[in-house]
Amino acid sequence: MEDIQANNIHIAWQIPQYVFITAGEVMFSITGLEFSYSQAPASMKSVLQAGWLMTVAFGNVIVLIVAEGAGMEQWTEFLLFAGLLVAVSIIFSIMAYFYTYVDPDQLDKIFEEDTDDEKVESSDRKKNEAVSLIDMPKQTNM
Repeated sequence: MEDIQANNIHIAWQIPQYVFITAGEVMFSITGLEFSYSQAPASMKSVLQAGWLMTVAFGNVIVLIVAEGAGMEQWTEFLLFAGLLVAVSIIFSIMAYFYTYVDPDQLDKIFEEDTDDEKVESSDRKKNEAVSLIDMPKQTNM
């Protein structure tokens, strides 16, 4: 029994498609993560990575729902994905237009000042605790 008839297109025609998809993914991921890392303080870098991976996961869920659950013909799926891509590109363009760039050097200076203030406060607390322990009378039972 044969559901789909054989064709005469060689499987090697998929290689250029995989090369372009892989190159695009690598360029998009590297530049996107580098930009987000340069715009965030050190304490937020792991949160940025988690957000990045979460958006990829949501995208995969959308593809799964449309491809498996919607029951559309293939050409309507392609049009849907193309429309989603155009909509997201427009939203991204608007966000990029109104974005204000943060200088990474100034961000590091601000973050260092905040951590220096926290260090001073924590050292003051430790000194106060040490003083209060010294002032306590010693009680021994023998």
